[in-house]
Amino acid sequence: MDGRTLLMGDWTPVVRDGIDVLRLAIFAGAAGYAASGQWGSAALLVALGSITLVARLVNLPRLYDLSLTLGMALQGFGETLGLYDEFVRFDDLVHFTLPMLTSPVVYIALARLDVVPDPRDETHLRHYVGIGVVTAALGIAVGALWELFEWRSDAWFGTQLSEDNDDTNGDLFRDTLGSLAGAALLVVWARFGWGSVRRIPGVNTHEEVSA
Repeated sequence: MDGRTLLMGDWTPVVRDGIDVLRLAIFAGAAGYAASGQWGSAALLVALGSITLVARLVNLPRLYDLSLTLGMALQGFGETLGLYDEFVRFDDLVHFTLPMLTSPVVYIALARLDVVPDPRDETHLRHYVGIGVVTAALGIAVGALWELFEWRSDAWFGTQLSEDNDDTNGDLFRDTLGSLAGAALLVVWARFGWGSVRRIPGVNTHEEVSA
């Protein structure tokens, strides 16, 4: 295995790269929690791991496949290992990084459904502005929906996810910053024409496939 293959992947059809190893780690964590009877933690990791499997099935570009998988691992293990309680700023980190890593993936998923333009299409300024605005809005919207979930979960299930109004506003602020960063990254990605599918040497190097 040469250096490029080790870094970029395409190891085997089943385990293609380090991203697949991270995916497997999420499911291994779920299996470990299930074996110890911690079914809530196991279910959470299975749910988040399943999202990463969808990303694999739709053949996302490596960077965005990695982004989504990292985001799900951060959220899942952060919750199950109690990192939110152990580290004061862990919640701040998650509220910035998750929108940054996942909002571009949501945009690409919508592009696959022909809801929004594909990042590789029509490379002009208005197109880039549109990509940025929509991607940022998607990330902010997802963050707002999560805050609504926390609010209702506390009322209906007795959880303690939402501390107070300042905590909610701070989370939304960091969600917004992360979404803007993710939008900027996707615009850069589109500007250089790197496409919206995983590149496979000798198959679609020039992205000559439908998004």
